[in-house]
Amino acid sequence: MDAILTLLAGTFYGLIIGLIPSAGATTGLVALFGFISFFGFDPYLGVIFCMAVVASSTTGDTYAGILLGIPGANSAAATMVDGYPLAQQGRATEALTAAIITSTINGLFWGTLTFALLPQYVKLIMYFGIPELWAFILLSLACVGFVSNKFWFRSIIAICVGLFIGLIGIDPETNIDRFTFGWEYLGDGVQLMPFVAGLFAFPEIIAGWRRGNSIATIGKETHTHQTWTGIKAVWKYRWDALRGGAIGAFVGFLPGLGGAMGDWMSYGATVASHPEEEFGKGNMRGVVGPEGSNNAQKATSMIPTVLFGIPGASFAAVLLGLFAYLGFELGTQEIADDTKFFDSLTFGFMWATVITGVICVLFNKQIAKITYVPYIYYFPFLVGFIIWACVQYTGGWQDYAILGLTTCLGLFMRKYKFSRPAMLMAFILAIKIEALTLQMTTIYTIDKLMTRPLFLVIMSLVIMLLVFSIVKRSKLEYA
Repeated sequence: MDAILTLLAGTFYGLIIGLIPSAGATTGLVALFGFISFFGFDPYLGVIFCMAVVASSTTGDTYAGILLGIPGANSAAATMVDGYPLAQQGRATEALTAAIITSTINGLFWGTLTFALLPQYVKLIMYFGIPELWAFILLSLACVGFVSNKFWFRSIIAICVGLFIGLIGIDPETNIDRFTFGWEYLGDGVQLMPFVAGLFAFPEIIAGWRRGNSIATIGKETHTHQTWTGIKAVWKYRWDALRGGAIGAFVGFLPGLGGAMGDWMSYGATVASHPEEEFGKGNMRGVVGPEGSNNAQKATSMIPTVLFGIPGASFAAVLLGLFAYLGFELGTQEIADDTKFFDSLTFGFMWATVITGVICVLFNKQIAKITYVPYIYYFPFLVGFIIWACVQYTGGWQDYAILGLTTCLGLFMRKYKFSRPAMLMAFILAIKIEALTLQMTTIYTIDKLMTRPLFLVIMSLVIMLLVFSIVKRSKLEYA
């Protein structure tokens, strides 16, 4: 009974976190440090709670992306590209239903494969060394920068600027400030929350305020009709959903990647697979493709996290700390032999995925109504909440200054079609790219790299994407 109550509590908490713009699983898990000690009497209940938060928040963050054009978490930005235009066309319920069902099915499928076969993955993951991980990050940036925006040169600029901003802070080599321009506040780098809010949230909120009406036109079809249309869309575009799930699962499987990378690679693969179709203006394939990735990626991210103690994504890094508080040291033989721990992981993730999917489909009608409310009614509350969330770092004027600067940057990029998703991903991966680059240039020579077939294959794909973006140009202008 305690396990069920803990599961439900974690599921509802995660769902609420997922509904908050610019939040997501990582934010929800960070907030748990304040009361994780509550589970000291039974740490396995803490494992169930944490995994329920991961599963439910991943599904919930789809709402903000589709309904408001604000990614509930950075990984929801890919779904937003076509999901938000669908909401504006009065098809919010249809898009949400397709997204949630796709996410739930892939979460259950890949969750089953992950938790049932967890100990068998040790050998497979060893094929990816430092060069392969470095090349794979480049591939993810190429997908988001060149497939999701036809202005390839502007995407390169966006990636470079994102990398620069992501490297602001303490230089890990010299332990001195880097790119801070003497501003002590930037010693810990630019915080993720105001960066995401400035790039995505406020540009869309300001655009909605200027329109002055609801963000969606009320569709002619009934809620029931749209729900069934969304269900049928999952079957109609099942191969896009399955491809997205496979890509997300593969990305989650690799240490330290995860997050938005799988979603954008899935979206890029969907766009590339249907060159005759238009994306970015409300194509259901553009919703189903990336939504197949998110829960699948969360499930397989637990493989490197549990087996090696290497976080498979940012949320998994937080999980490492939370589980350490509970007395579980991941990546050890003790954990590998703890069947109750694995049972708790499986129970929390799988059942939370099912419960969240059922709740979201049943109450889509009520939640989707937010698209028909004129912006003027909730504009002040939305602005107030996001500002409050973004100034928790110090609470001083410097938090507000950073938020203002990133908002100006977001407005500029939106207007002139620079890829905001590419900049966001570059910002998130900047430290990882730097570390892998230093390691690779120290250990490997060109001759050694040429003997690594997997590295060469991935780099060939990066070059092909760049050539494709220059020669044929993507039809998509999302920025």
